[in-house]
Amino acid sequence: MKHSIIPENADNEFSIQQSQFKNVISIFKEVSRSLPEKTAIISESKSLSYEELDLQSDQLASYLLSLQLKKGTPIAVCMSQSTERIVAFLAILKVGSAYIPIDGQLPENRIKIIIEDSQAELVITEDPYLDKFEETQAQLINMSHGINEPAGDRITINPDDIDLKQTAYIIYTSGSTGIPKGVEIHHEAFYAFIVSFTKLWGYSAKDRTLQFSSAGFDVSIIDIWIPLFTGATVVLYPDNKIVGKPLLDFIVDHQIEVVPFLPPAVLSTLPTNLPIGKLHTLSIAGEVPSEQTVKNWCNRIRLINVYGPTETTVGVITHHFQDDTNPHIIGKPLEGTHIHILNQDMEYVNEGITGEIYIGGMQVAKGYINKPAETSEVFIDAPEWMQSDYGISYRLYKSGDRGFLRKDGNIEFVGRLDEQVKLRGYRIELKEIEHHIGQLAQVANVAVKVHRPDQGQPVLVAFLELYETDKERITAEDIRARLKQSLPTYMLPEKIILYDKLPLTITGKIDKSKLHVPLQQSAKKAKEKVDTSDLKQEIKEIWMDLLNLDEINENDNFFELGGHSLMLGHLHALLPFNIQKRISLPELYQFPTISLFVKEAETRLAQNQLSQQQKARLVEQQLIKDAQLPFDFEITIQPDPKILSNPSTIFLTGVTGFVGSHLLEELIPRNPNAVIYCLVRAENETLGLERIKSTFLKFKLIWKTEYEDKIKIVLGDLTQPKLGIDEELYEYLLKNIEVIYHMGSDVSYVKPYEHIKKPNVDGMAHILHLAVHEKTKFLIISSSIGVYSWGRSFTGKTWMTEDDPIEQNLPAVCRDMGYIRSKWVMDSMASKARAKGLPLINFRLGFVVCHGETGATPLNQWWSSLMRSCIELKAFPLVMGLKDEVITVDYVCKSIAHISQNPEAIGLNFNLNPLPEHDLSLTDFCVRITDYCGLEMKSLDFETWFEQWKRNHETPVYALLYLFSDDVHEGKSLVEAYENTYYFKSSNTERFLEGSDIRPAIFNKPVIEAYLRYMKMI
Repeated sequence: MKHSIIPENADNEFSIQQSQFKNVISIFKEVSRSLPEKTAIISESKSLSYEELDLQSDQLASYLLSLQLKKGTPIAVCMSQSTERIVAFLAILKVGSAYIPIDGQLPENRIKIIIEDSQAELVITEDPYLDKFEETQAQLINMSHGINEPAGDRITINPDDIDLKQTAYIIYTSGSTGIPKGVEIHHEAFYAFIVSFTKLWGYSAKDRTLQFSSAGFDVSIIDIWIPLFTGATVVLYPDNKIVGKPLLDFIVDHQIEVVPFLPPAVLSTLPTNLPIGKLHTLSIAGEVPSEQTVKNWCNRIRLINVYGPTETTVGVITHHFQDDTNPHIIGKPLEGTHIHILNQDMEYVNEGITGEIYIGGMQVAKGYINKPAETSEVFIDAPEWMQSDYGISYRLYKSGDRGFLRKDGNIEFVGRLDEQVKLRGYRIELKEIEHHIGQLAQVANVAVKVHRPDQGQPVLVAFLELYETDKERITAEDIRARLKQSLPTYMLPEKIILYDKLPLTITGKIDKSKLHVPLQQSAKKAKEKVDTSDLKQEIKEIWMDLLNLDEINENDNFFELGGHSLMLGHLHALLPFNIQKRISLPELYQFPTISLFVKEAETRLAQNQLSQQQKARLVEQQLIKDAQLPFDFEITIQPDPKILSNPSTIFLTGVTGFVGSHLLEELIPRNPNAVIYCLVRAENETLGLERIKSTFLKFKLIWKTEYEDKIKIVLGDLTQPKLGIDEELYEYLLKNIEVIYHMGSDVSYVKPYEHIKKPNVDGMAHILHLAVHEKTKFLIISSSIGVYSWGRSFTGKTWMTEDDPIEQNLPAVCRDMGYIRSKWVMDSMASKARAKGLPLINFRLGFVVCHGETGATPLNQWWSSLMRSCIELKAFPLVMGLKDEVITVDYVCKSIAHISQNPEAIGLNFNLNPLPEHDLSLTDFCVRITDYCGLEMKSLDFETWFEQWKRNHETPVYALLYLFSDDVHEGKSLVEAYENTYYFKSSNTERFLEGSDIRPAIFNKPVIEAYLRYMKMI
């Protein structure tokens, strides 16, 4: 009978005695004195020596002491990956306070809960995250602008002033009640882990290590502090969302020798057929790896498995994978830790028998901050019979994990006792997710499970039962959108499956054993046909392979089963060749079930294939039909043109988009007397405002509290009649709005015209209804330079002016993507409305790439995806004269805001594009990236370049594969068709901007560097 499991070296000279303890600050001071000039940290923009790190943290510590905070006060830190963040952590430790790392990507509500729960009185943060703390009472220190260091000599830090029982840091984990729990780790536990882990695995000052983990994740202790407390050099990885080959390239390029932590799921993304440079040691933690991942890496490097709940200071059991690649082996305990495997009666179990893992020793945490009841449930006093061996004050942590002792002395992990799981390294309480879903008014019952497919990573799946009256009013997509307001990304269910009734056990509890993936989405589904064709089976197998599912019903919806636009390129490439030629990639949106798709494919296979000319004629007829004005379009009395320069009411769409958000920032100060009504899709006005704030944060715009007095949230949807606005409010808007800025549209380059028509074309019709009923309003719209398409191939012209009719380009538009077709129809509707007397100003935008100063850009847009692909491939295609009229969003929005206040602009078109001498082609842009940023890219002919990536679905631009492959005209793809396209004259724009300081941005070195830096490409 085993009484406990203790480390093998427990009796050697390294036995840790409590009397030996100093604290982690004493360790750091010793390193700093010994290695002052040694590089401690390297980030994207700077590096710090140990002496500089010590000095800067002392300076911040001096400032913190000058605030006269109560000793031990928790201090939150919400900063991006940087040397400054580590300086902040170290300064807090030096003054004897506890740091609380907060991920800036967390929802504002969750951050507010953490601040209130911890009673943190102080937050150290920076500009991008200031808005996250508006609802808190905490004092903010903004590190973006430095600090006013108190006068006087540098403070002298005396490590002996720090009590080992003081809290060093607080890590928040998922809570079963829906409220996260803060785990308090005291200095004694912190020190014990650092010393025992370092000694066992041999970290030293010679190492060059990678810092990958999120600071809010407790394993950051491994990849921040262990290297710094041993004199190693820590290289900060700029964005831990970027994994796979870019991560391996970073490791090799930066000569990383040790990776103290990677989640197993991230390790599995690293290519195994490429050189690994100097890498020799890597630790994984957080969840059980796949056996294949262990096999791939255990013979190439020293691969260490680290096990330990947050409540026991990062890691208490470790294992070096060698001959045995069983991924469930977690190993043996660290020095100073005792592992007890007990049954339900708190008795030891025999070797090989599964029991619950209890953890004792120096690394057991103090408990959950301000939660004595929850602390007492899992931090327990040892049974009396155990106290005789370990002392009367001996405490245990009840882990809830199951495991057993193997014959070789290692512990093997079996699983969880409760509903807590670990995914992608994060510990998640399923009950917390259920709690948040259950708060939605439409949800009657909910259960959340982890789905573990035979291949691929485990995912969260939510099973919902809705109230009968709500079944037609809410979709899985709506629910996921609402959950984003309250849950971090790693806690969002990958799939949401709607049930008529969730199955129950005899006792009335939800029977999770009967919940499976996939499930039928509706009780109204047709019965499966017994005799499916070979084609149907082939398509079904493609779907199952892509979606990682064991079974699919022929009426299951691809997108409801977890499919998304990024998968469509891969799906289309896997289709039989003769079907690829008949059904385009965008058309996959129209046939989202196997039944619909196979029916359409069989129909097209049985018919003669239409020629390009025949297809174009059909599209032309459709576009001309759709470009008609609503039947009730009539102009009443014309409004006073003077209103434009000083309106009292403005209606703005697209405010949660790239252009719309930047335009809002321009309109507010330019219209001091106006209330701006912002159309937003959201559940309520509070969440609508949060969506706008989140957009500002994402694009590095500064949200000012006074903006909330200037705007009104209007809940609605462009696709719905009367914009989906409440009837009473809509009537009010009809009577009171003076100026409409219509910036909203779907900018997808993948969706077919039939799908994108609703938000764009129908949305335009709904805006026109608002513009003319009750009274006539001024209408300012954002069209696209794309309405000219690649018409040069048909018109033979070189130049297009703002007044040239767009109808002459219709032959090209009919062969262009759905988005361009929809913009042509919108522009045509605007022209007809203007001819009938609507006071309208039309801005035709070039491709809005980024902000000229911050570099902010939508990462999934066409140009950004193309640039990221070229940089990854280290090559770009030679498509001469392919110009997208690339411009910056600040130029666009300043121009719209300025020109639209001039009454003389009414009735005119304005091209917002670069000056001809600065009109960059794709080739020009890529050459500038190479010249300005030192990124190696070579030019290749189109076919050679395309061949390099067309079968690699991980290429950023892969979702737009059809743009490069589908024949649209005379054997050319759409991208090739844009070769040697028009030049554009912008006489109206130049005339109306004359005398202002607004000029089209030039993509010079600062602009391109900012753009690539925002995308994390440099």
